Parts: sequence; structure tokens; C-alpha cells
Amino acid sequence: MAIISVKGDSMEPTLKDDDVVMLDRSKTNLSYDGLFVLRFGEALHVKRVTRAAKPGHITIISDNRDAYPMQEWPEDQVSVIGKVIWVGGKV
Repeated sequence: MAIISVKGDSMEPTLKDDDVVMLDRSKTNLSYDGLFVLRFGEALHVKRVTRAAKPGHITIISDNRDAYPMQEWPEDQVSVIGKVIWVGGKV
């Protein structure tokens, strides 16, 4: 298990800036859809993941779709840190 803070607005309204997520680091298999912490590019990202039509690729989805379009990435260029299992926020 690990707990990390969320930064940015890409997952609003589900996750807000400064929310906290708990992730299960043993769940790194992308063969099923879900909300994951991923490393791609130069940073960690909390994103929805689904299988892409193109073999060997995944679709990475931000909930704030007006500002952040879906992206398709080769699976071998994405590291899965863990699956999000709990979300907490400020009151």
C-alpha cells in the first residue's frame, strides 16, 4: 500500500487538487480497466486505464475530458505503480 497526494485538475470532478489516494502496489496488471497511478513521460499520473483497440497499447483517460483528451500509449512505455483503492479529500 502507498498513499500519495493528487496535484492538478485532470481528474476532476472525481479527484481534486490536493486529494489523497491510497493505492495497492500489488495490482499492476492492466488487463482490466480501473483507476491507476502510472508513470509515463517524466511524472506520476492518476488516470483511468482501458484497453486500446491497437494491440500492445492502452488508453489513458482523464475525467476532465474538456481540458485533457484521451491518450493512447504503448504498454511498454507505461509503468504501473498501483491501483487506486481509496480516495480522501480536504473538508
